[in-house]
Amino acid sequence: MTFGVNEIVICHATVADLDAIKQIADAHRRELGFVRRPTLLAAINRQEIFIAKHNEQLIGFVEYHHRRDEQTTLYNIAVKADYRAQGVGRALVEALAIESQSRGKAFILLKCPIDLPSNQFYETLRFQQGMAEAGKHRPLNIWQLDLSPK
Repeated sequence: MTFGVNEIVICHATVADLDAIKQIADAHRRELGFVRRPTLLAAINRQEIFIAKHNEQLIGFVEYHHRRDEQTTLYNIAVKADYRAQGVGRALVEALAIESQSRGKAFILLKCPIDLPSNQFYETLRFQQGMAEAGKHRPLNIWQLDLSPK
């Protein structure tokens, strides 16, 4: 399946998107762990989930939180398998970066298990890898994307 990034729509999630987001999260349990429905609903109500749609089908999401300081924390990002490596994840992160900058945030921070291929994805998006730390079940790489103007 091939499509252009221009054919996807990135927008904030609504309560009507909750089931589709939860299905994608559950399909990525190895990477994300167990993502709770009430947690997703709270993020939707705070307008802190972006979704990607193609032909009205929800194909990916990013859950995040704008802290009170200069940081935005990216908690979960997932794209349906058929749509990977086609710019969907990049578009979700770019939307998050634009919103974070508009809110005066200086960087986006995330933690990723060191054994996941997602680490290469973050590197291609210009995230800088920091120290690793012990996670609940496995070590985590800490990644940071600087949002200051170039």
